[in-house]
Amino acid sequence: MRKWFVFLILLLFNFLFIYGIRYTNVLLFNNNVMIYLDKKDELEKETGNSEEQTEIATSFDGESIEVIGKKINRLFKKTPLEDYGEEIASISISKSVNPYLIGGIILESTNCKTDCTVLLKQCNNVASFKGEPGCFGGTYKKYNSVNDSIRELVNKISNDFISVDTQAPYKMYKKYGKNETWAFKVSKYMEELKRGK
Repeated sequence: MRKWFVFLILLLFNFLFIYGIRYTNVLLFNNNVMIYLDKKDELEKETGNSEEQTEIATSFDGESIEVIGKKINRLFKKTPLEDYGEEIASISISKSVNPYLIGGIILESTNCKTDCTVLLKQCNNVASFKGEPGCFGGTYKKYNSVNDSIRELVNKISNDFISVDTQAPYKMYKKYGKNETWAFKVSKYMEELKRGK
């Protein structure tokens, strides 16, 4: 009887310990918290001088900004978004965001595969974001430029979906406030953008 009691206590302790570690990891990840166990000086020695690390990324998944920009531009041809491909790639890569995801979200939101929405044409809104100032006095936001709208979209994805692994449409659609149809369309557009067709 005593052995069973000790076994149950150990089992309970192990369960609480594992659950505690898992809960802590999720909490730290969701709040973008980093814990440094070494002193700052030692950390800089291992990772190199902090000034050297300000190098700007110029590629994503082995492709340069220029290559990605050209692929995105092929799908945006003859739309108000023509020639924004390199801008999308550059802003996305600088924030560690998948540029094809941004292109896919823009294509899904603006409907530019057929005829671009009025929100894009008149209000420079590439992601159907709501806010002030309202477009035509409505709830959807009006931007001064398409670049401003792209930047807000990239910043939102960067802040809400920290790693590229969490930036898959099927992993993010609920938190992004969308459904599985949205995830399917964005994924499809991402594949088309990657192929440049």
